[in-house]
Amino acid sequence: MKKEEQKVMEVEYMANELFGGGSDSELKLFIGAAPGVGKTYTMLAEANRLRERGVDVVIGYIDTHGRPETQEQIGPLEMIPRRVIHYRGRRFEEVDLEAICARKPDVVVIDELAHSNAPGSTFPKRYMDVEYLLDQGISVLTAVNVQHIEGIHEEAQEITGIRVQELIPAAFVKRAQEVEVIDVTPETLRQRMRDGSIYPPDKIHQALEHFFRKSNLFGLRELALRLVAEDVDERLQRSYARSRIPGPVGARESIMVCVNYLPRAVQLIQRGYRMAQRMKAELYVLSVFNTGEGQLKGREKERLDKLQQIALDCGAEWILEAQNDRPIGKAILETAERCNVTQVVIGQPAHAKRWKRFWKDAPVRYLLRHMKYMDVRIVGWKEDHHSQRGEQVCGPKPLDPVKSRSTSLALPSMKGELRKGRLTIYVGAAPGVGKTYKMLRDAHDWRRRGKDVVIGLIETHGRVETAAQIEDLEVLPKRLHRFQGRLYEDLDVDAILQRKPEIVIIDELAHSNVPGSIREKRYQDIEYLLDHGIHVVTAVNIQHLESLHDKVEHITGVKVRERVPDWFMKLAREVKLIDVTPETLQQRLIDGKIYSEDKIQHALDHFFQIGNLSALRELALLEVADDVDQRLDRELDKGQSDSARQERILVAVNHRPHSEKLIRRGWRLADRLQAQLWVLVVLTQESLSEEDQRDLLRIQKLSQQFEATFITRRALEQGVGATIVAVAGELGISQFVTGQPLPSTQWLRRLQGNPIDYVLAHADFVDLYIVANSRE
Repeated sequence: MKKEEQKVMEVEYMANELFGGGSDSELKLFIGAAPGVGKTYTMLAEANRLRERGVDVVIGYIDTHGRPETQEQIGPLEMIPRRVIHYRGRRFEEVDLEAICARKPDVVVIDELAHSNAPGSTFPKRYMDVEYLLDQGISVLTAVNVQHIEGIHEEAQEITGIRVQELIPAAFVKRAQEVEVIDVTPETLRQRMRDGSIYPPDKIHQALEHFFRKSNLFGLRELALRLVAEDVDERLQRSYARSRIPGPVGARESIMVCVNYLPRAVQLIQRGYRMAQRMKAELYVLSVFNTGEGQLKGREKERLDKLQQIALDCGAEWILEAQNDRPIGKAILETAERCNVTQVVIGQPAHAKRWKRFWKDAPVRYLLRHMKYMDVRIVGWKEDHHSQRGEQVCGPKPLDPVKSRSTSLALPSMKGELRKGRLTIYVGAAPGVGKTYKMLRDAHDWRRRGKDVVIGLIETHGRVETAAQIEDLEVLPKRLHRFQGRLYEDLDVDAILQRKPEIVIIDELAHSNVPGSIREKRYQDIEYLLDHGIHVVTAVNIQHLESLHDKVEHITGVKVRERVPDWFMKLAREVKLIDVTPETLQQRLIDGKIYSEDKIQHALDHFFQIGNLSALRELALLEVADDVDQRLDRELDKGQSDSARQERILVAVNHRPHSEKLIRRGWRLADRLQAQLWVLVVLTQESLSEEDQRDLLRIQKLSQQFEATFITRRALEQGVGATIVAVAGELGISQFVTGQPLPSTQWLRRLQGNPIDYVLAHADFVDLYIVANSRE
């Protein structure tokens, strides 16, 4: 479809929205990456849950494709007969709008949203049928695969090589009150295909060799996850709940490059472009001018036009901001806040002007003093060594986020290569999404396929639906452990090893074991079982991920104590997201399906607020999308060398608590860029107190948890800054990460400057990445 046709489609749809409808009906949309992920199954399960709550639900159109499990889900749900249409000697069955409106249920289930209706139908498209029902005050549950969404279909076509004919407008997705992704890994989907659960036997081989290739499924899965994450973010930004969370929210990065002089600007924009490509970030390019835009003329206008064209070629949004008697730094900061920017990219002051500008109205100085909830990257003045690595720079069109891969490889941890067992992790945004329920359901599927599956430990939390899923699965006894006069039940690793099943289900991944246990954490128990050749299936909520600790605390105000290291998550052969909308989760809480009655109101007033759940859901969606992206890189780049892995990041910290945030932030950068990571502590005292030694040991352990190289150095006579520059030079560092300098109250300290001043003046070969003190 041409761009002009897409635009007409969008405008017509929005016009209908403005002048029609207005009822209290609601639309819930289930999105999948491919046939067979379970959209119809999930939709019917949702319909049955609504029916149990007393909601009048009917089926308007369902296509089970002969899948017995999906057929069973229909259960007692009432089915409205389909409308029969005869056209050119053929018989077609379509949604009967008149019959549904005459029946007037609260909710109707309509499958195959992207379907084109038979000639003679009331509307040419099924999504128009759904619109009509919504306008009549009837709520709708419906489903679609991501490649059928207008706009996204072009990216899907690039991935699969298959042209998609049946489309729904992108604006239709935005009309939905709830959008939920049904996430299934490529491995699981291909196994379902081989089992005959998706297509008939005569079509299986062709499907596996073409549309159902792993690389296709990886790419489509990432599209679906990012689409829903963007939808969640847009809804959160518009909501009242957003106002109570300061600064940018979510895992998605947003980069703003500040430019002025043309020769330097090209280098800066290309640097920002590469960062945006690797981090899947939004990209802005800002130029601040000191006259009215209408007064620009001659060489000044020509310069800005060239900058704008470079920005547009890199797929960036161009921003021209008037200075209006503000310091340039303030203009940059206010623009960044307006655009919810998470990273500002700016050039290092030039040698000849550096100190003069640095102590006056230098934008860098202003940003370092006033930055809040965003980080600042100061790009080194020397010739950009990054552009010499064979990386893609800006072209006439922005690169597709799935098809265009950076040359860096997302190599699995060597720890993962040594494991004999396979690890599968189910990830959710909050308690109650259904991780344990889904694990147990899948366990039955595996057993039906002849797998030896047992339950090592399951926590049902008193949820009847979850407990019912255990059925006749073998449950191994727990280990009893007495501590301080109390008796505790915990995972019995020895019993699992003695039983030696093929697969063991172990819940509550982030759990801390009872003091006195052989291993401190449950993830260490699982690691031990993997080493002994047992496949493990486990579950965790996103807030327990170590690198997200500060972000989660910023969003929810909750300091999560039990955490799982990121390297452990990377051991997983499969990471599966269990996605549930905040509205559904709150309803489950109110219905008593998550916590006991005495805890419900407190949960609604605190952790289970819509804003919290939306932000955590976005984190979960994007974390799994990033995991998919790295796995797709590995799939596309099999057999290639690791020669492009040249980024080297140095995080400079002291041994204070804020240093933990810097290490987590440094690791996330290193992970996105596939860089090597070092953590440096410069010691300024001859000896450390016992408390300082404990703090230093804690920092060292955290660094090692992130697989960073931890080093300490005594400060040189020239100071901490000189020591940092020396170490960066020795290691060939390309990026230096440190915290925002605190303003000194002592005049002598101000005159002497801080370590960042020294690094700015003497380390032209690195990018300085300054993390705001208030950054999550």
